[in-house]
Amino acid sequence: MPTNVPPQYREAEARYRAAVSPEDKLAALEEMLRIMPKHKGTDKLQADVKARIAKLRQHQEGPRKGGGHSHVIAGEGAGQVALVGPPNVGKSSLVSVLTGAEPKVADYPYTTIEPVPGMMPVEDVFVQLIDLPAISTEHVEPWVFDLVRRADILWIVVESGGALDGLESIRSLLAAKHIEVYPQGGSSAAGGDPAWVRKPGMLVVTGMDRPGAADNLEILRALLEAPWPVHAVSPVNGHGLEALGRETFEALDVIRIYTKEPGKPADRKRPFTLPRGATVADLAETIHRELAQGLKFARIWGEGVFDGQQVQRDHVLAEGNVVELHLM
Repeated sequence: MPTNVPPQYREAEARYRAAVSPEDKLAALEEMLRIMPKHKGTDKLQADVKARIAKLRQHQEGPRKGGGHSHVIAGEGAGQVALVGPPNVGKSSLVSVLTGAEPKVADYPYTTIEPVPGMMPVEDVFVQLIDLPAISTEHVEPWVFDLVRRADILWIVVESGGALDGLESIRSLLAAKHIEVYPQGGSSAAGGDPAWVRKPGMLVVTGMDRPGAADNLEILRALLEAPWPVHAVSPVNGHGLEALGRETFEALDVIRIYTKEPGKPADRKRPFTLPRGATVADLAETIHRELAQGLKFARIWGEGVFDGQQVQRDHVLAEGNVVELHLM
């Protein structure tokens, strides 16, 4: 195994080794594949992890032949966000307004019975949202926890009138499945226990268009533990939605990289998104493996360099950099 994998990879690998159920093993393997650096030195490791993922997925999907499906949703865009919350808190309305997807919306509980993905635009990139069925002590679809484990970030969606109870209920239900959700930007309390999956969460409070919502929000802020930031929104009048999208992108801890061909302007319409700390080699690998293998050097414009500076493949990229790749 290569020695340059990040600590997060080691943590995911430990969860894989400690996992008992196929679902937990698959979630850990998918996280390992997403985190590991993509370069020639990890080709064999990538192939091994992909093979194990394929075997587990085949095992999961086998009994469903002839009916049903596996509820596996491949990540797209800058990151994947799973919406988790009690019944009737506005999750489906949020996804509909923010992405244009069409989940079923009604004023009775458990309207959503299947996961509904949609792509939320944030400036010049997209973030994938997944509307999940409500979870509560009365009812929960077991496969919901599989999708929660695979997401990059969770939105804990609650309604302003019962926000604190909703948050505590969701955290308790997830904890029963060894899933810890902690405030984005904060730290995990589960430590390095490989039996637990740890996910950063954002507390999204809906219903800010309703009477008394502002007062309820102040009470919530006073009662919450200090680390939890609150994102107050309304799908009805659009309150807070733009800020929610922007802060979600920042929480994903990825950077946008623009590319250009020699002698031509940068392509500012379709940036690549990479994990913070990614290198020129990682960018080349994301574009195409053959490009990474033939990479000689790059020229970069933007933060941390002077315009057109020549750098090598191990140069660490910064948000908004423009990169011109040169081959051997």
